[in-house]
Amino acid sequence: MKFQSSFCGWVMLFFLTPFVSCESKQSKAEKKEVSLSDTAKFYSIERYIQDEMQYVDLRDFSITETKITAGDSTTKSITKDEFLSIATEILNQTNWFAQNKFLYKETVFQDLGTESYTINYQTDQADIKSIDLLLNEQTNLPKRLFIRMIRQEGEITSTIQYSWVTGKQFSIAKSVKKRTDLIEQSSKTIQWINRP
Repeated sequence: MKFQSSFCGWVMLFFLTPFVSCESKQSKAEKKEVSLSDTAKFYSIERYIQDEMQYVDLRDFSITETKITAGDSTTKSITKDEFLSIATEILNQTNWFAQNKFLYKETVFQDLGTESYTINYQTDQADIKSIDLLLNEQTNLPKRLFIRMIRQEGEITSTIQYSWVTGKQFSIAKSVKKRTDLIEQSSKTIQWINRP
C-alpha cells in the first residue's frame, strides 16, 4: 500500500511538472515582454535642437540664409535673433513629437559604411510622417536629423522637409501640389561658420 501511494505520487509529479514548468516559463516570458516594451526609449530630438540653437546663440558665428524660390537664389547675412526665430519652426516640430511619440514606431538601423546608426520614427497617424536621426557609432552623438511632414487638404498636398546637420546648417524645403501638379516650391538653408 505504501509502495502504491508512493508510486502514484511520483506519477502525478512526473505529469504535473511540465505544466508547472510551462506555466513558469510562460509567465517569465510575459514579464520579459512587458519589461522590453516598457523600457523602449525615444531619443530626445527636441533636446538636440535646443542644444544646437544654444550652441549658435552663445558664439560669434557668421550666419547666412540662402533662399531658393522659383529658381531664384538669394543669400544674405542674418542676426542671431533671426536664426533663433527660423530654427524655432523646427524646434516646435520636435516638441510636438516629444509629446506625441506614442503614435510612432521606432526602428534602428546600423550603417557600417558611414559608421552610424539611423533611428527612424514613423507613423500614419500624424502630419509628421517620419523622423530619421543619424548617430555617430562611436560617440552616439547626432550627426544629422531629417523630419518629413505631409499635410493633405482636399486636392492640395503640402510637404515640408526639415534637415539639420550638426554644427553646420539646417534647411527647410517646402512644396505644394494640387493632385500631381506642382504649384509652389521653395527652400531656405541657414549656415553658420566661425568668423575669420
